[in-house]
Amino acid sequence: MAKIALLIGVSEYEPGLNPLPGAVKDVDAVQQVLLRPDIGGFIESDVTVLKNPARQTMEEEIEKLFINRQKDDLVLLFFSGHGIKDDAGKLYLATRHTRKTARGELIRSSAVVANFVHENMERSRSKRQVVILDSCFSGAFAEGLSAKDDGTVNIREQLGGEGRAVLTSSSSTQYSFEQQESEP
Repeated sequence: MAKIALLIGVSEYEPGLNPLPGAVKDVDAVQQVLLRPDIGGFIESDVTVLKNPARQTMEEEIEKLFINRQKDDLVLLFFSGHGIKDDAGKLYLATRHTRKTARGELIRSSAVVANFVHENMERSRSKRQVVILDSCFSGAFAEGLSAKDDGTVNIREQLGGEGRAVLTSSSSTQYSFEQQESEP
């Protein structure tokens, strides 16, 4: 069993999106926790850190995180930055090059759509996946996940450590706020 993590923090943006200096600090803090043997137990070579990546780099690293995994591998994706919903309500994870039009509409090709993450999670053989999103509207992420439900509740399956956990800092309609000059 391997433990693999991808930590993405985006604090620098094109005009139209406010900078989030705490996002890269969040990544550093999460990395420290994961590398502690008594808490996370991750190996440094299995933790990839991206700070202010371009869209293509972000997508490539997300795909690499989930591909070629074994069933018992633990895969963790952490994102801290702007989450933006388009006019259809789809969630996008902003990159350093994410832009909006003069009317304030998202230029979709400049951000990573949450469905891209969903697709890679679905294709992965790993049965232990954790996604942590610290962004506005992050609760919208779960709306695109497919549920495999036959109407019964299997306690062992639900609590036995196999499956997905998604932690979000807001609901699908809430903003997340960064406190100025605060510690992560």
